[in-house]
Amino acid sequence: MTTEEERNERLQNWEKNKRRWYNTYLFTGIGINFLLYFTKPYGFDPSGSIFWGSFFGLGIPLATLFGLSYLHQKLLGF
Repeated sequence: MTTEEERNERLQNWEKNKRRWYNTYLFTGIGINFLLYFTKPYGFDPSGSIFWGSFFGLGIPLATLFGLSYLHQKLLGF
């Protein structure tokens, strides 16, 4: 069991290093896009449409950024 003091210390550390983690999670999403792009015969290729290409090109990195940072912050709260 963690005390309230330890939990607050971890959350303060998260706030201090938030930019570094955001960059890490954003580049993870960009890496996922590269994996999807370079596995064209077997993967998902939305490049036929400018709408779907931009939607997935922006959506996947932003979804990983917000999703993983949300999970990271919630796990620190335990």
